[in-house]
Amino acid sequence: MKRTMRLSALFCALLLGAWLVCSGTAAWAASPVLDTSTACEGYFTVRYEGDRHGKMKVAVTKDGQTEYYTYHPGEEWAYALTQGDGDYTIRLYKNLSGTKYRSVAKTTVAVELEDPLAPYLASTGEITFSQEDQVGQTAQALCQGLEDDGDKALALYRYVAGNFTYDKALGEQAAQGTLVNYVPDTAQTLASKTGICYDFSALYAALCRSQGIPCAIVKGDRQGSYHAWNMVYVDGQWSPVDLTKAIANREVNVTDFSQCVLTQEGYTAAAF
Repeated sequence: MKRTMRLSALFCALLLGAWLVCSGTAAWAASPVLDTSTACEGYFTVRYEGDRHGKMKVAVTKDGQTEYYTYHPGEEWAYALTQGDGDYTIRLYKNLSGTKYRSVAKTTVAVELEDPLAPYLASTGEITFSQEDQVGQTAQALCQGLEDDGDKALALYRYVAGNFTYDKALGEQAAQGTLVNYVPDTAQTLASKTGICYDFSALYAALCRSQGIPCAIVKGDRQGSYHAWNMVYVDGQWSPVDLTKAIANREVNVTDFSQCVLTQEGYTAAAF
């Protein structure tokens, strides 16, 4: 996946403010666009009921570093607060035309996480699951009788490696830069058994999180191409795994989670 999938946008500011502290005390009216009442649990939610056909982005800024995420208006989506404790500024932007956006909502929140791993256990817009949906039920079935997180992560790894195929047509769109504002649908990926690296990493993260295993999507480069893989928290440490590679090599015969872990040679990524 090429760097052209990344947002390259000129933002102009229109301040619509509200302040919210981690205790959940709000200074705005009911049904806020940006709800940070769950910030201590590692995530916040966005719901915008305006123009449902326009393109929108969520910007999360902490310590001068900003991460941008796609948002689909008319839906409630959750986003993880992955930069640790501290002060965050969250903005919702609406596309005007081309690469021009304007801010339609803004809030700030002082975050003190109840658990530093909480952001990597939440169901979010790109890593969606519940204990009742097919993603959660599939993970439960695969991990039935397993107690160790490493054994669970291994079982989920082998399932994805042995049952999914790479969508070459979709991958070509990504490589050509024509796949924009794309967000994985974990339920759809599970049902179709096909996708690209972003889909596989989102699904694996959802399967792991549903089993209480912290898991993150990592986005970066692999051998010169834009790529997505995972970091999984097992045995007190973060370990990198690449489900796209696992699918390509049909890595179903691995017998220990350590055999799934990458050397990361050829991989370059920002902090997750």
